[in-house]
Amino acid sequence: MSDAGPDTKKPLSIAFVSQYFFPEQFSNNAITEELIRRGHSVDVITGVPNYGRETFFEGYSNSQRREEDWKGARVHRARSVARGKSKLRLLLNYVTFPVTGTWTALRKVKRRPDVSFVSMPSPPFQALPAIMLKWFRGVPTVYWVQDIWPETAIETLRLKNPLVVRALSAVCGWLFRRADLVLVQSAAFPPMISRFGIAENRIRVLPNTAPAMYRPMAATDAPDAGALVPGAGFRVMFAGNIGESQDFDTLLATAHLLRNRTELHWVIIGSGRDLERVRKRAHELGITGHFHLLGRHPEESMPGFFAQADALIVSLRDSEIFNRIVPYKVQCYMACGRPILAAIGGEGTRVIAASGAGITAPPSQPEALAEAVTRLMDLPEDERQAMGARARDFYESQYSAEQVYGDLEAWLREAAAKRR
Repeated sequence: MSDAGPDTKKPLSIAFVSQYFFPEQFSNNAITEELIRRGHSVDVITGVPNYGRETFFEGYSNSQRREEDWKGARVHRARSVARGKSKLRLLLNYVTFPVTGTWTALRKVKRRPDVSFVSMPSPPFQALPAIMLKWFRGVPTVYWVQDIWPETAIETLRLKNPLVVRALSAVCGWLFRRADLVLVQSAAFPPMISRFGIAENRIRVLPNTAPAMYRPMAATDAPDAGALVPGAGFRVMFAGNIGESQDFDTLLATAHLLRNRTELHWVIIGSGRDLERVRKRAHELGITGHFHLLGRHPEESMPGFFAQADALIVSLRDSEIFNRIVPYKVQCYMACGRPILAAIGGEGTRVIAASGAGITAPPSQPEALAEAVTRLMDLPEDERQAMGARARDFYESQYSAEQVYGDLEAWLREAAAKRR
């Protein structure tokens, strides 16, 4: 290992490892674009896209579009098992990629990269291809951890067997200790990493940022989005995955509690494993006239949709692990300068309160959320506009792309300097 510091000018060759990539809507896409814009070479090792669906995205399969160029990045797709409906299929989805991704990385990435970067929402097993690149080719690796494991798996899969839980915890610890640097997405995360024996000087906080397209817009500048959204009343908008974690039971119950506020419309943009259940439940509650499920739309259209909203909502189930995260959509909402309703706890609540960007309610409490929605609706328009302006100001000061990507680039260079 060289004693010289990292070269801040030389372009890096980066192996970007993540189970999720375009056309799935993750920040991985924007990070890859930015790394290429900064002059770096990127090979993406990912899966066949299926997040938020039961099957693969149209045009992709284990035999179609396994190799492609995406905005200058070389994308290598490992064979995958689609998530399906059952927890067994989800488990198979989780455990397949580490094996097929490793095979793909070792076969397809011909030149030895300077560093690997593992963007890690669930599960952490997706780090295995990077670990193998480190073992066989001496490639240093940097993780960016966005979900807390093994707790996420324990809750999602409802694991009860203590032997299974201990084994999973041991595997997670082993995986995390293989990283040269571990980046985490909020200030509440480091203790959940250091407990596995990782020194504090190997843990850094790298929050989410939003792609440049997320910016304040006038509603009239996005007529296509405006045509799909109710044109009158007070519009509360959610965008993202529709799954168990997003606690749609609370949103549905809140909409039912406020059903007499006939000017209130809930606009839901996205898809996911829970979509059909949510649709059925809205029908059972008799709120379909005010609970609008618009389906999935490209990420590029989100700022135009947000411009139509009077408030943007983020929700997560009441959980110790969710209380430590700040969902990616929070930065996207803030960047668009709209008031935020937050039915989340812990770090997410702290951020919204510190920014003055909106109103918070405890997670999984429909009555409290109904009161928060009512308070926001009853505020004068100029006060809601001031919330939106504070949201944008906080985004610029804490989460700007220049700041976040600059830190990421510096830490990738720091790790690359350790290459043996």
